[in-house]
Amino acid sequence: IFSSSGGWGGARRGARAAAMAPLCAAGRRPASERRPLLLAAAACGAVALLASGRCRFLSASASAFAALRASASSAGAGTWGLGVRQPQPLVRVRAEKAVVVKEASKDDEDANPTVQGLLFFSYFAVQSGMSFYMKWLLSKVKVAQDLTGIPASFLVTSSQQVVSFVLFLLFVLGSQLVGKPYRPKALKSRNEFMLILGLGLAFSLNIGLNLTAVALVPLSLTMIIRGCSPLSTAFLQATIMNKKQDISAGEWACMIVGVFMATACVIAQSGGPGGSANFAFFFGVAMSVFSLFSAALDFVFKGMLGGTDVKLNALDTVFYQAIPVAVLTTIMAGFISKPVSVSWAARYSPIMTDFSIFARLWEVNPAAFGWVGLSGVCAFIYNIFVTFMVVKLSPATTAFAGNFNKAATILMSLLILEGTGLSGWRGMVTYGAVLGNICAFTCYNVIKARRKQRAK
Repeated sequence: IFSSSGGWGGARRGARAAAMAPLCAAGRRPASERRPLLLAAAACGAVALLASGRCRFLSASASAFAALRASASSAGAGTWGLGVRQPQPLVRVRAEKAVVVKEASKDDEDANPTVQGLLFFSYFAVQSGMSFYMKWLLSKVKVAQDLTGIPASFLVTSSQQVVSFVLFLLFVLGSQLVGKPYRPKALKSRNEFMLILGLGLAFSLNIGLNLTAVALVPLSLTMIIRGCSPLSTAFLQATIMNKKQDISAGEWACMIVGVFMATACVIAQSGGPGGSANFAFFFGVAMSVFSLFSAALDFVFKGMLGGTDVKLNALDTVFYQAIPVAVLTTIMAGFISKPVSVSWAARYSPIMTDFSIFARLWEVNPAAFGWVGLSGVCAFIYNIFVTFMVVKLSPATTAFAGNFNKAATILMSLLILEGTGLSGWRGMVTYGAVLGNICAFTCYNVIKARRKQRAK
């Protein structure tokens, strides 16, 4: 009834609003307690739908909710669930019907299952596509007859920031030409400038070290390690911000199981406890772990910045961070020597700086720099698009999308990019550890969401 496409207009939306509170409460209760809630939802919706005219619909819905609240008070909160409230649109309609109709239409559009589904799969395609493109750029693209990949992670990051900054300037220029000038939010204090610099340093280490790992180890392994971010974030919040952690025992258990599964996956892909993998593999794993803590530090700095009056969107973040990050990653590219992939080690040296890699790449294939520039365009679009998706997707869809993207990307990487190398006990342990890691952190997110919901 609620999803019918008839021309009932406000009555149909009101019926859905009237039934939503008991339906949501029913979803949170045990099966034995759902029947009265579902009956209440059906009653509220039926009363609203049977009422003719918008005014009569409002009166019927309000009366139904008044009866529902009275029943909840007499029967006890345990029967109906805590915090059952009359939806705000009903109150606003009494004050100003036109505003409510407009807001309800917008809510219907954003909550439409078709729209949410399209946004969800767009989110998945963009996020997974960016991961696969960076893996291809750093270790798969053929740049010469005997060379594959461009394993210059810090200079690639620097190039992405420069390209993003140029695109931002073009965007600002375009906004001036169309008569709607865009101006970034101004930083008002020295502390805010210092926080931006701290964010730049954390972001430089986060992305630079993560791309170093992506160039040296399988993509699935780096994503499994990155999935352990809740534990590293909680650790840094407790040590740096001295923040008391509101984490339940179940959440701690899920995080520990997830980290254990990630460790088992590393052991399996390295060849066993003895470790038959080369030095570059273990160096890549170490860089992935360090990038995990850098990402947590980035999160901590963003939390500190959120305590100020400055709220930066994706464009403002590009404006303030692009140049500092480009400078920092360029400095790191000149001073940090690191292992390179097998083809580069065989032709040149097993240990190289990013500047030496770019110099050799210029000698053998200057056109390959076009792929680096394209990654900057992709990174700019990715950051803007993901920010838009997080705003448009509902919180539940966003949480599910994050878990789904991680699981799908890992499985696609295992089956498409790494399938030939997984057999015997290594394959069994790897697939089991991947499944356990995904399940553990999915359960962590579910337990955390339910705990926060109960707290409200």
